[in-house]
Amino acid sequence: MRWHSNDQLRNWSPHRRQSKFEKLSKKHPFLFVGLPFLVAVVGGSFVLLPSQETKYEVRDKHIQRAPIDQLKVNKRKFDLQEEYFRMKTKGSWNDEWEPKRVERPPEDEPVFDRQGPK
Repeated sequence: MRWHSNDQLRNWSPHRRQSKFEKLSKKHPFLFVGLPFLVAVVGGSFVLLPSQETKYEVRDKHIQRAPIDQLKVNKRKFDLQEEYFRMKTKGSWNDEWEPKRVERPPEDEPVFDRQGPK
Protein backbone atom coordinates (compact mmCIF):
# COMPACT_ATOMS: atom_id res chain seq x y z
CA MET A 1 0.00 0.00 0.00
CA ARG A 2 1.43 3.33 -1.00
CA TRP A 3 1.19 6.35 1.27
CA HIS A 4 0.06 9.58 -0.34
CA SER A 5 0.66 13.11 0.84
CA ASN A 6 -2.30 15.31 1.73
CA ASP A 7 -1.87 17.34 -1.46
CA GLN A 8 -2.16 14.23 -3.61
CA LEU A 9 -5.30 13.13 -1.79
CA ARG A 10 -6.85 16.57 -1.99
CA ASN A 11 -6.20 16.93 -5.70
CA TRP A 12 -6.97 13.37 -6.77
CA SER A 13 -8.06 14.45 -10.21
CA PRO A 14 -5.61 16.41 -12.36
CA HIS A 15 -8.52 18.21 -14.03
CA ARG A 16 -10.18 19.23 -10.76
CA ARG A 17 -10.76 22.97 -10.57
CA GLN A 18 -10.73 24.90 -7.34
CA SER A 19 -13.90 26.69 -6.43
CA LYS A 20 -13.94 30.44 -5.85
CA PHE A 21 -14.37 29.87 -2.12
CA GLU A 22 -11.29 27.64 -1.92
CA LYS A 23 -9.18 30.17 -3.80
CA LEU A 24 -10.35 33.05 -1.63
CA SER A 25 -9.97 31.12 1.63
CA LYS A 26 -6.38 30.23 0.76
CA LYS A 27 -5.65 33.82 -0.15
CA HIS A 28 -7.38 35.41 2.90
CA PRO A 29 -7.61 32.83 5.74
CA PHE A 30 -8.55 35.38 8.43
CA LEU A 31 -11.50 36.61 6.42
CA PHE A 32 -13.03 33.15 6.05
CA VAL A 33 -11.93 31.48 9.31
CA GLY A 34 -10.91 34.02 11.93
CA LEU A 35 -13.59 36.62 11.32
CA PRO A 36 -16.55 34.17 11.55
CA PHE A 37 -15.06 32.79 14.77
CA LEU A 38 -14.77 36.24 16.34
CA VAL A 39 -18.29 37.15 15.21
CA ALA A 40 -19.61 33.94 16.81
CA VAL A 41 -17.85 34.62 20.12
CA VAL A 42 -18.85 38.28 20.38
CA GLY A 43 -22.37 37.63 19.07
CA GLY A 44 -22.80 34.77 21.55
CA SER A 45 -21.93 37.04 24.44
CA PHE A 46 -24.59 39.53 23.35
CA VAL A 47 -27.15 36.76 22.92
CA LEU A 48 -26.45 35.41 26.43
CA LEU A 49 -26.47 38.87 28.05
CA PRO A 50 -30.27 39.01 28.70
CA SER A 51 -30.25 35.62 30.42
CA GLN A 52 -27.40 36.75 32.69
CA GLU A 53 -29.26 39.93 33.58
CA THR A 54 -32.33 37.88 34.49
CA LYS A 55 -30.20 35.65 36.70
CA TYR A 56 -28.85 38.58 38.70
CA GLU A 57 -32.27 40.24 38.97
CA VAL A 58 -33.78 37.07 40.47
CA ARG A 59 -30.86 36.76 42.89
CA ASP A 60 -31.28 40.37 44.02
CA LYS A 61 -34.96 39.75 44.76
CA HIS A 62 -34.06 36.89 47.13
CA ILE A 63 -31.34 38.79 48.96
CA GLN A 64 -32.65 41.58 51.15
CA ARG A 65 -30.40 44.17 52.71
CA ALA A 66 -30.93 44.70 56.42
CA PRO A 67 -30.38 48.11 57.97
CA ILE A 68 -27.22 48.47 60.06
CA ASP A 69 -29.22 49.45 63.16
CA GLN A 70 -31.19 46.21 63.03
CA LEU A 71 -27.99 44.19 62.77
CA LYS A 72 -26.49 45.88 65.82
CA VAL A 73 -29.59 45.20 67.92
CA ASN A 74 -29.64 41.46 67.18
CA LYS A 75 -25.89 41.01 67.58
CA ARG A 76 -24.75 38.82 70.46
CA LYS A 77 -21.46 39.60 72.20
CA PHE A 78 -18.94 36.81 71.67
CA ASP A 79 -17.25 35.36 74.73
CA LEU A 80 -14.90 32.42 74.27
CA GLN A 81 -15.50 30.90 77.69
CA GLU A 82 -19.28 31.19 77.34
CA GLU A 83 -19.12 29.57 73.90
CA TYR A 84 -17.03 26.69 75.32
CA PHE A 85 -19.55 25.95 78.07
CA ARG A 86 -22.46 26.27 75.67
CA MET A 87 -20.95 23.68 73.35
CA LYS A 88 -20.17 21.34 76.23
CA THR A 89 -23.73 21.42 77.57
CA LYS A 90 -25.18 21.10 74.09
CA GLY A 91 -23.39 17.77 73.64
CA SER A 92 -21.29 18.78 70.69
CA TRP A 93 -18.23 17.20 72.24
CA ASN A 94 -18.18 13.58 73.24
CA ASP A 95 -15.76 12.96 76.11
CA GLU A 96 -15.96 9.20 75.62
CA TRP A 97 -14.39 9.40 72.18
CA GLU A 98 -11.03 7.73 71.68
CA PRO A 99 -9.11 6.93 68.51
CA LYS A 100 -9.35 3.34 67.27
CA ARG A 101 -7.02 1.71 64.82
CA VAL A 102 -8.64 0.39 61.63
CA GLU A 103 -7.75 -3.16 60.67
CA ARG A 104 -5.81 -3.35 57.47
CA PRO A 105 -6.37 -6.08 54.90
CA PRO A 106 -3.68 -8.76 54.86
CA GLU A 107 -0.81 -7.93 52.53
CA ASP A 108 0.88 -10.30 50.11
CA GLU A 109 4.35 -9.13 51.05
CA PRO A 110 5.18 -7.60 54.39
CA VAL A 111 6.56 -4.12 54.00
CA PHE A 112 8.52 -4.24 57.25
CA ASP A 113 10.09 -7.23 58.90
CA ARG A 114 8.24 -7.97 62.10
CA GLN A 115 11.22 -9.75 63.56
CA GLY A 116 13.50 -6.77 63.13
CA PRO A 117 16.89 -6.59 61.45
CA LYS A 118 19.07 -9.69 61.54
